[in-house]
Amino acid sequence: MMRARTFRSIILCLAAVAAAAGAALTSPRRAPVPPSPRQLAAEVLGEPDVRISAASTNSRVFTDAAPELGLVFHHDNDARGAYRLPEEMGPGAGLLDADGDGDLDVFIAGGGPLTGDRPARPCRLFRRDPAGYVDVTEMSGAGVPGPAYGVACADYDDDGDVDIYLTRLGRNALLRNRGDGTFEEVAAAAGVDDDGFGASCVFIDHDRDGDLDLYVVNYVGWAEERESPCYTILGERDYCNPLVYESPLADVLYRNRGDGTFEDVSMASGIGHAKGNGLGVIASDFDDDGWIDLYVANDQTPAFLWRNRGDGTFENVATHWGCAYDGRGIAIAGMGVASEDLDGDGRFDLLVTNIHGQTNLVLRNDGGTFEDVSLAMGLGVWSIPATAFGVALFDQDHDGNLDAYFANGDVNVDNPMPAGDNRYAQPDQFARLENGRLVDATAASGVTFADVGRGVAAGDLDDDGDVDLLLTNNGGPVRLLRNEQAGSDRWLKISARTGPGRRHAIGARLRLRVGGRVFTREVRPQQSYLCSGDPRVHFGLGDAVSPISLEIRWPDGRISQHEDLTSNTHVTFIQDDAGGASGREATP
Repeated sequence: MMRARTFRSIILCLAAVAAAAGAALTSPRRAPVPPSPRQLAAEVLGEPDVRISAASTNSRVFTDAAPELGLVFHHDNDARGAYRLPEEMGPGAGLLDADGDGDLDVFIAGGGPLTGDRPARPCRLFRRDPAGYVDVTEMSGAGVPGPAYGVACADYDDDGDVDIYLTRLGRNALLRNRGDGTFEEVAAAAGVDDDGFGASCVFIDHDRDGDLDLYVVNYVGWAEERESPCYTILGERDYCNPLVYESPLADVLYRNRGDGTFEDVSMASGIGHAKGNGLGVIASDFDDDGWIDLYVANDQTPAFLWRNRGDGTFENVATHWGCAYDGRGIAIAGMGVASEDLDGDGRFDLLVTNIHGQTNLVLRNDGGTFEDVSLAMGLGVWSIPATAFGVALFDQDHDGNLDAYFANGDVNVDNPMPAGDNRYAQPDQFARLENGRLVDATAASGVTFADVGRGVAAGDLDDDGDVDLLLTNNGGPVRLLRNEQAGSDRWLKISARTGPGRRHAIGARLRLRVGGRVFTREVRPQQSYLCSGDPRVHFGLGDAVSPISLEIRWPDGRISQHEDLTSNTHVTFIQDDAGGASGREATP
């Protein structure tokens, strides 16, 4: 078996070199570097094969609690042997308090037929009750038919109720929360029913007028008649590379008018002047000038970094800032994206997921430029065989250091780490940040399943103070990874709210000081791939001791200071008209 696998690897490597010199447009999605096993990657890169083994921990990190809690959903990707591009993409999901009871409910994008030749599969809404989850799709009106992909959750009309935006193959949907447990679909009336092939989406206040605007990422100009057969280098039928379609799309920016409707300002803002195969997006103030910028992960086309000029316009500075490509000058197959301060310098770095054969990408924010530090961060060995989509950065064990979870699932049958009967399935991966490196801790995590992973939505789903994970899988089940953390029990959750409806202050920057350490976060529920997570900001405090103080820079630029916070509490701050904030504490 080993000899057969070695021979196959040699054949794949030689064929990949030949393919690179030949007609690439007729082959399926391939990475520039041939797939490599972990040992080969370690030898080539000269890096140690560093892993945290199961023997090094006393307890599992995660347990899949979805079945016991009644969270039952199986995605229908309509894969029936035609190998059509949209089959690979979904689904996304959102965590939101849909009914205002303080618990996080779950919304999952539906799948189903791409061409309407059989009944549609609707999106599903699950309400959290004390005993678990209850499917309230029919009574809530949230069952928009699929196929659907990206989810963004926020109170766009500032009426105190969380709404849902949804990208679809066809016209997108906007589910307005009526505040009585039901939703109405208002995308056309609100002016946001874009009919591109939508992927991730994000609510932002890009002009700091107090209303949430909307950015929608588009993938490929797809239609059934654009499909043509693609094959692997061994002659097997497979999905096509997105470049084959030769149809990148421009993204869309909608400005909220404040009256329940939006204006398409894509061209006026500059956003509509660039095209890419967009999949992931994250909004953050990357240059710390008080205005929200946007990073867009594109699939094998250069990434965008839209710098907000503060006058309603954006400029794409990705090439100038060093984040359009990886450190080798390659436009990666960017899918999901997360952003946090990984090195403690107060600036937000980027973690972008990638196809097998290349590492996942870590871009360190040096203040006006980004540097590819993927190898220095330890990703050069264990991330190469995997194709990752969803990603989350969070402090799993409350030690004050950010950990990472990757939802893996391939897009080619030439899968270098297949699992089970599904040739696209791959095991997910969990990593800990130790001494400036992300170390593979999967073996010690309790993650033993393998799916065709897509979305990761992070949040404290059971309100016990730690971060849990909702996972979506293409053509597979939804999973809820309950955090069984056995580390420090010191944590803090912050809700920052603003506006008449006291909506979550998306874009607010939080700096928490405790025991000589400074932690920098943003209110940023929309990240990962196609997902929207917990809008509450979570801090693990480790062994740091009191006092605990907090600075909030609100979306309008005003700053409030808060002293003598207490650990192991959930604190809500509400911005007042003078720019300050009142706070109230409540334990979970």
